[in-house]
Order: sequence, then structure tokens, then C-alpha cells
Amino acid sequence: MNSKITAKKLVSKGGVVIAVIIAFIVFAIGAPSVFLTPSNIVTILKSISITTVIAMGATIGFATGVFDLSFATLATLGAALSVTFIGWYNMSMPVAMIAATLICMLVGVINAIVVVKFHVTAFLATLAMQFVLDGVILTYSGGALINPKVAGANGQEVVREVPEAFWNMGKSPYIIIIMFVCIIAVELFLSYTKYGRLLYMVGSNPGAARLSGIKTGAYITLAFVLTGLFSALSGMLIAARAGTVQSTAGSSFLMPAIAAANIGFSFGGRGKANAIGTFVGAALIGVVENGLYAMAFPYYSINIIKGLILLLALIMSAATAKAQD
Repeated sequence: MNSKITAKKLVSKGGVVIAVIIAFIVFAIGAPSVFLTPSNIVTILKSISITTVIAMGATIGFATGVFDLSFATLATLGAALSVTFIGWYNMSMPVAMIAATLICMLVGVINAIVVVKFHVTAFLATLAMQFVLDGVILTYSGGALINPKVAGANGQEVVREVPEAFWNMGKSPYIIIIMFVCIIAVELFLSYTKYGRLLYMVGSNPGAARLSGIKTGAYITLAFVLTGLFSALSGMLIAARAGTVQSTAGSSFLMPAIAAANIGFSFGGRGKANAIGTFVGAALIGVVENGLYAMAFPYYSINIIKGLILLLALIMSAATAKAQD
């Protein structure tokens, strides 16, 4: 009986980590010459860096009970603005990055106003914002690929070269370092500050939090604003890594980020969104995707595995929440 309880607790608290280890062992055995190399480990970390950073915003949103669908498109906006502010409008790199970040955070404020003041559900409000941002990005870029080294489709001329320091953000080890800094910052904020604990309270029971005197609207706004912050940062990493910005550059990170954040719910048996769990979730997705490519798995079938991983993660999260009740 005790062994069963112990096994259940082990799966509940460490199931995600165990899954990563098992996946790592399977691919290490299946493709040792390709998968199990130092350079490939760095490749995996690099490949999950943007997903992890953008998922930090989703993690804060989930912790507050907010489901934001616009964060990936917002990352595209951050990518487009940061490079064009430098290349087309002659801003210095720090000013351009700060301006792009503030605009993305302002979008978060608008999302919060729609949700808090007009009582529109976050899912629908941010779905609408996603469409708005898609249109804004296409209009801003003239429907063309944004390349800060050439003139824009709307007639903007290149007046300044994007510094090498910007492009370096998308290379290793810088992109990996940025990822770990974001993980540590969000973990400390959510777990060890008053504001983080109050965000969790609002997310777990907004009615009780309101009766306790907590200004739930302010904390929902904070969640949206911080999501905008991490969307902007991840957008800059997307631009720095690719060198150009497509109008759908951030869209490919939407589902992996949501999956990573949801997988992280069950990390350590917490049953709630957390930064370390999100990283482990992103690592699981990255290891599986990289391993499948290493074993020459058909690329068009990889999304099936990703979907099954997300489904399993949701089941594990539900099981963890039930165990805590």
C-alpha cells in the first residue's frame, strides 16, 4: 500500500521530469551518434529558448487565471517594431527595444481594459486582439517580409544599420542565457514576492480574493502587461535569430508555449503555472522534436506527437489538481 502511495506521489510530483529523462534515454539509444552530442544538447537548449521566454508570459497569465491568445502575435509585433525602429527610423538599439516593449505592454493594458472594465472573457478579448494585431502587422509591413537591411514595402528607407549586438541575442550562448534569466526572474517573482502570491490567489479563486480586499482588476492588468513584456522580448529574439520578420513569425510559438505552460502545471505536484515547470515542459517538447528528427521521423507527423504530449500534460495536470483536492 505504501509503495503504491509513494509511486503515485512520485508520478504526481515528478512525472514531467521523468518523461523528459525517458525521452532523452530513448533518443540517446535510438540515435546516439546524432542525438547524444554536446553540440546537439546546445541545439536543443537554443531551440527551446524562444518558446520558453514567450511561455513565461503565458505562465504568468495562467497563474492569474487569464488565457491570452494574442501573446504570440504580439511577439511578432515586438519583432517588427524593434528592428524597424532601428533600421528605418534611426533609433538607437536601447531606445528601439524599450519603445517596442512599451508598445507591447500597452497592448496588454488594452486587453486588460476590455476584460476588466467591459467584462469580456479573456479568451474572446485576446482572440479579437489577435486579429487586430495581424492586421496591424500586415499594414505596417505592407504585407511583405520585413528585412531591416532593405527598404520597406511602404517606402521606408534604411537609414541605420542594426548593430551586431542585436543579432547576437539570437545566437548561443546569449539566447540561452536570456532564457535562464527569464526563468529565474519569473520563478522568484511568482513564488517569493507578495505580488506573485496575490496573482496566484486571484487565479485560484477571484471571488474569494475580491472579498479579501485584493484588487483583482489590478492584478489581471499586471498579468496582461507582463505578458506583453515577455512577448516583446521573445519577438526581439525571433528577429535576432532569423534576421528578418515574417508577418506570422510568432504564430508558430503559440501552441508550443501553451503546451509548455500546461505541462508545467504538474511539475513538483504544484498544480499551478510556474516558471521551472514551464521550462521542463518546453524541454520535453524540444527533446521529443529534436529526437524525432534525429531518428528521421517524418516531419509532417511530428505535430501528432506534440499534440499527444499536450493531451497527456492536461491529463497529468488534472490528476495533480485532483490529488491536491
